[in-house]
Amino acid sequence: MAYYNEVFGADHLFRIPVTKNAARDLDLIDTDLNNSTMHGGFEVMGSEILCADDFMNQPQHATNIAILLEFNADDNADVVKAQKFFEHVANSGRVRVTEPYTNAYFGGKRGEFTDEYGVNWIVNCRPHDWVQNAPVIDEAPMNEPA
Repeated sequence: MAYYNEVFGADHLFRIPVTKNAARDLDLIDTDLNNSTMHGGFEVMGSEILCADDFMNQPQHATNIAILLEFNADDNADVVKAQKFFEHVANSGRVRVTEPYTNAYFGGKRGEFTDEYGVNWIVNCRPHDWVQNAPVIDEAPMNEPA
């Protein structure tokens, strides 16, 4: 959690460590309980992020997911906030920038980076009405097969 506070400026941090009873129930015999997180969370740029340690036998980084932080390109304060946030994190030396923060096809800006834990992050600053004007890919109701 300290990493996200230091590098991302995260606030409202909380962490609940794994209890002895939970460790027993999950068969976590060799786990350092004081440094394990059963439930945790923080806020980054007003977005609440919840997390927990992976207690599988061989945890692996997931490269097929990303956390997206959304900003409104129609709001000058949001535009500045997004730009400064990306620059701050990118210049920290503690993330790997995978896509520079630059103009995007939808009229705003976007950039991507991967943090020290292998979590992919997208900073997206788009016009507010972009979603309403986006092309419809699938019109099937979500509860019915396409």
